[in-house]
Amino acid sequence: MGFAMTIQWNADLPDDYHRQAIAPVSFERHVDTFAHASKELGFDDAGERCFYRHEFTLTEDRFDAEEFPVEVGVYWERVIAWRLVSGLWLKLKIWADRLDRCPRRFVTQAPELVEEAEIER
Repeated sequence: MGFAMTIQWNADLPDDYHRQAIAPVSFERHVDTFAHASKELGFDDAGERCFYRHEFTLTEDRFDAEEFPVEVGVYWERVIAWRLVSGLWLKLKIWADRLDRCPRRFVTQAPELVEEAEIER
């Protein structure tokens, strides 16, 4: 399943939940460079998923000042979720739009407790 990989699985975990989050012992990482996307999964001792993170950037094809085609990022999203000892998941969503303008807007939504089926939304 997993292989040796360094993933900072608890870097964004709110302090109030550090003792409640189940620590992964193995990881899987999936990357699609063409789609500007990645997904990381962490698994506990029993092989159950206990960590989830996805990140992607939506782009548009545009033209620069000299009319050369360029790919421009217009939306970025990261969702991180940790399984808690209660069985619920703590989900954190961070997103940014207006990547092609100044100032960019970054939004960190309040963490929410969700069921596992809701972590990828």
